[in-house]
Amino acid sequence: MSYVPPEPVRSIEECDAILQSPQSPLVTDTITIGKRRVRVYRNLPASIRDMWLTSVEAFAKREYLIYENERLTYADAQERAVRLASLLHARGVKKGDRVAIAMRNIPEWAITWWACQLLGAVAVAVNAWLTPEAFYHCVSITTPTAVFVDAERAEVLQPKVGDLRSLGCRTFLVARSTTLPAGFESFVDALKAHTSVDFPRSEILPEDDACIFFTSGTTSLPKGVLSTHRQYLSNMFNSACSGARALLRKGETLPAPDPNAPQLSVLLVVPLFHAMGNHSFLGPVSAMGGKIVLMRKFSPSLGAQLVVKEGITNASGVPSQVSQLLEEIPHDAEGVKLETLSYGGGPPSSRLPEQLRTRLPNALMAQGYGLTEVNSAATVFAGDDYLARPTSCGLPALAVDIKIIPPTAPMPISSAPALKPREVGEVCIHGPNVSQGYWRDEEATRKAFDDEGWFRSGDLGYVDEEGFLYISDRAKDIIIRSGENISSVQVENALFAHDAVREVAVVPVPCEVHGEQVAAVVVLHPSTHPSRSSSARQPPPTEAALRSIAASSLPRHAVPALVILIEVGAEEEGLPKNATGKVVKGDVKKLATAEWEKRGLGKKPPRAKL
Repeated sequence: MSYVPPEPVRSIEECDAILQSPQSPLVTDTITIGKRRVRVYRNLPASIRDMWLTSVEAFAKREYLIYENERLTYADAQERAVRLASLLHARGVKKGDRVAIAMRNIPEWAITWWACQLLGAVAVAVNAWLTPEAFYHCVSITTPTAVFVDAERAEVLQPKVGDLRSLGCRTFLVARSTTLPAGFESFVDALKAHTSVDFPRSEILPEDDACIFFTSGTTSLPKGVLSTHRQYLSNMFNSACSGARALLRKGETLPAPDPNAPQLSVLLVVPLFHAMGNHSFLGPVSAMGGKIVLMRKFSPSLGAQLVVKEGITNASGVPSQVSQLLEEIPHDAEGVKLETLSYGGGPPSSRLPEQLRTRLPNALMAQGYGLTEVNSAATVFAGDDYLARPTSCGLPALAVDIKIIPPTAPMPISSAPALKPREVGEVCIHGPNVSQGYWRDEEATRKAFDDEGWFRSGDLGYVDEEGFLYISDRAKDIIIRSGENISSVQVENALFAHDAVREVAVVPVPCEVHGEQVAAVVVLHPSTHPSRSSSARQPPPTEAALRSIAASSLPRHAVPALVILIEVGAEEEGLPKNATGKVVKGDVKKLATAEWEKRGLGKKPPRAKL
């Protein structure tokens, strides 16, 4: 990258000392919660409801939810949420009961979420794109008292309505459906018919259960992750650490809140049932009185149009989404107000910093690392620290601790030895954001969480001498060739050095000689892309050219033995992905293995006859 960030004015220790001063909004205290001794944010709201009601009072007239031709203010959303909370109460939902939500990113999703929080119910955010088996699994194990779905999910769930009723579910509401499947009521009709706004305002404490989100379930059925109000809300303050540190590192002071500042305007392309879309955007943006622009489905070209039309100031997604969005924003576009681009949910991209500097030189880039089990972000950073270390995932937030342990270390994590800087091991996380555990799965909880609140992520990584975290790979995605561990992320970044590569996933394929070999499935930019023209600075992206570019930065054993090239249009899907935009490597591996075997590769040579 041509841009070299200036040396920071303040050290990380100096910045954190300022952020821990008594007058800082991010100051922490150490308290005991059950068996956990944790640092918590002193100024955190007591509950998600308290946070929402504060925003509604302060920003009632501001625009809040934008969806296609619909525009709702904070007051509009609250009026609907109050009536829905009253309706749920009338249907027998009480504090602590589960309410399942499974829809696309439509306004009804957010309205139902806030209704749950007003009532003190536990919102169950179900992945709307699961297979019918996995979808029903998520709904049924949480035994909800009410279920809210859109038309597509109603069709999937309808055959199981009777089974769910036997588990105690009393209400099935469907939004935006032209027909009513048997057993379902219309969301809009039920809300119109219920004019009461009465429901009990139960006390909600920081340690009360707030929500259940699900793991991606790429290798097994998804697990429900149960979190309290404090655990959910801690992400909001964790995320704020990145911008605060970025300013302090440049020698600036933290600005006082300005009620007259322009409204934050966010393009949300990540599903609301995902920790990134919900914990890192719905919650924090609502707390700041921001406007949230929803998309029914991610489209780079539509996203770029909305950036201009809605005056978007902040956008985020997984790395591939952010990259595609940047590609679609014209260099000379008037009305582009993007101030911040952030990404997570995937390996750090070595290409994004240069792409950002070229397209939006004045925008702030932020990156983070986290999981559903830690309520989204655990490490964060932004600005020059990010640009200087684009393959890092940032620093632990103020209330978070990161510990790298040997992957084979037994529980508890608190007793495991910490590895030295730059030694690769399993990433473990501790803080007020670490969830309660897995819903009704004690065995899985014992394997991943210890009594002191440490969580073992299953990710391999290391920290450098300053404490910046680097993720080497998921433990299950490491390729072992003749005993050598190969990071798929490292190989992917090497292939991204060719400008024509839009997406890439590296997976193992079976080999009788080496055990496993490296295979890369590469999605190329369309033929109309500048990188594919005759005047491009690099040779055409053939298999040989890509292997050569990988060999220039990788050890010989890590160079892909197989490269599969895929051509798609600008708006077409490339690699198989789940609902949050993460590449489903299991599907990629099947594709690569089929091609590997078709070519007759990976076989031992026949023994010579004597």
